[in-house]
Amino acid sequence: MTVTSSASTPARRILVRLAVLMALVLGVAPAAPAVALETPLASTGVRFLAAPTDDGVLTEGQPLTVALHATNATAVPMASGPVSISVTDTPLPTRDALRGWLDDADPDPAAREIGTATIGALDAYDERTETATIDPDTAGLRQLAPGVYPLTATYGSARGDLTTASVLVVPDAAASAPVGVIVPITTPARSVGLLTSDELAIQTGVDGDLRAQVDAVSGTAAILAVDPAIVASIRVLGSSAPATARAWLSDLLALPNERFALQFGDADLATQIGAGLRTPLTVTSLGTPQTAGGGGADAASPAPTPTSTPTSTPEGTTPTLADLLDIGPATQGFFWPATGTAGGAVATALAGLATPETPATTLVPSSITSGSATGRARAGDADLLVYDADISRSLHAISVATDSVDRGRGRAAASAFTSLANAESPGAGLLVTIDRGANRTAAALDAAVSAAFSLTGRLPAGIDSFLDANATAVTLGEVDPNPAHVAALTEFLTDETELVSFSSILTDPNVLLGPERTAILQLIGNAWLPDTAGFAGAVSDHRAATRATLDAVSVLQPSGLTLAASSASLGFTIRNDLPWPVSLVLITTPNDPRVIVQNTTPIQIGASQNSRADVPIQARVGSGESNLTVQLRSPTMIAVGDPVSVDVSVRAEWESVGIVALVALVSAMIVLGVIRTIVRRRRAPKEDVDG
Repeated sequence: MTVTSSASTPARRILVRLAVLMALVLGVAPAAPAVALETPLASTGVRFLAAPTDDGVLTEGQPLTVALHATNATAVPMASGPVSISVTDTPLPTRDALRGWLDDADPDPAAREIGTATIGALDAYDERTETATIDPDTAGLRQLAPGVYPLTATYGSARGDLTTASVLVVPDAAASAPVGVIVPITTPARSVGLLTSDELAIQTGVDGDLRAQVDAVSGTAAILAVDPAIVASIRVLGSSAPATARAWLSDLLALPNERFALQFGDADLATQIGAGLRTPLTVTSLGTPQTAGGGGADAASPAPTPTSTPTSTPEGTTPTLADLLDIGPATQGFFWPATGTAGGAVATALAGLATPETPATTLVPSSITSGSATGRARAGDADLLVYDADISRSLHAISVATDSVDRGRGRAAASAFTSLANAESPGAGLLVTIDRGANRTAAALDAAVSAAFSLTGRLPAGIDSFLDANATAVTLGEVDPNPAHVAALTEFLTDETELVSFSSILTDPNVLLGPERTAILQLIGNAWLPDTAGFAGAVSDHRAATRATLDAVSVLQPSGLTLAASSASLGFTIRNDLPWPVSLVLITTPNDPRVIVQNTTPIQIGASQNSRADVPIQARVGSGESNLTVQLRSPTMIAVGDPVSVDVSVRAEWESVGIVALVALVSAMIVLGVIRTIVRRRRAPKEDVDG
């Protein structure tokens, strides 16, 4: 046996220090796949991992290589320590036994040592990787029958023994069957319908999630599950989209891989069925006039997927909604609920969306079905494609692993479950997934895809080979939907109904309703399921924004109005904080018969402006206090905002008093003028005589 060693570089050592210090402060250990046992970092300050290379498969003519990795998360250096590698000669007989071994390995007295190694001295906050090479003939491994064997590595560290469990697979050379690998193309959780230019630049850049996903499946036979929100975001931006995003879209559409569309935003199907929807929500518009699809919260939802066959729009024509959402030539009628979220009720509801032209097929994990069969199945009226839950879980662990030894452990587990699947159903097709995930490194995702297509005795197959197979009758278990997500969707739909009514003040309601629907779909996206706190905050923020929109148009409360004449105009200020012009009708209603007002006053207000509306009014009495109610409505007479009560003081008698006073004054002046004239005429003869 030979041993090779690799210590960490200074730069990596700094990163390790930061990671482990954060873990110690938070009281948790760095994440590791759920397919192996190790001593918790927080209790010892040391992390130890071990896994065989070459997918854990013992290969003819090749030695067995085991990678060992130790991390010292403390400020105290550690001396070197021995590692003992053991194997149990009795294979694990069932999946349950394999799960139990990987999740909680107890030392097996029957295990025998097949090799040793040494983990070199570790400085403070240091890590080290060693590789032990074992001769299978010397270790007596060539005599083992095909099967899955428990493999244990024990590290005698300065702070106590640390044990990690993995497996060794002795393959059956006669095994050969197809495997289909489903890979999602999705984005991290978000609360806005379309990705911005900056987000696309990051996601499709060299280190972006989307670039890593497309690169990982390029050159493979992976079956792609694509979120159409991504391609729509790029197409809506057009030539202003980042160059990396346009190149990414071109690369995606150029791939020959089979594919199907996820719901917009990869929305959670179980949440929608749990909220009482008979059909999943669909996009009605992307918020611009050329993408209007009509309708709103009450619009009928076409089934099952809104993708079309064309991959480009002729130059000079306006793209339709289907053009913007197009992911390339796709298999129609596929639904993929997030793993562990959907059971029989969801599958049955989705089966009701089938039409003679488009079937409805739901992908479910084997963990909720009776038996262990994967591939095409049927539960009642529901057509299913069942994927292997154990292998898919192991592949997902590879895709999120942080180092090569973690990934090696996941690959060994995937090989082990595949070996048992081969034994359970020789020659049967195997369907697996590399489940949804965010912020995965390109190396980890590449390793997961590579592992999926390297499963022992498996040859790549397309989705049609599974659809053409005979269906196996299965029974589906029930899974309760996430109650917080169901409650949130119910609230969103109630708010959307209000927005539908409110949007009647807009020339094009889709500029408001389109983004609202896409935001709802993103908010119930499967990426939010692991983030309870983040989801609660996103829901609260969205509902607050909805209330702000509904309150964006209103009558400003006047302080009180005085009517100093029997007829005049009263001025009311209308506020429009929306970024679009609105058309309104101001309804003015008197609350007593002493005043007469113009009941309806049409108003046009520009975007983000205030406007004044003048309402004619007449008073039937000379003086008194009256009251008016003003209410904004849309041109279709839907109420907008709350009614406003206005007090009006009528002082119309001053007009009559003024007229009487003026008439009296004029009359008095006329009388005085007449009297003066008469007096002057009477005096005139006497003056002439005296002269």
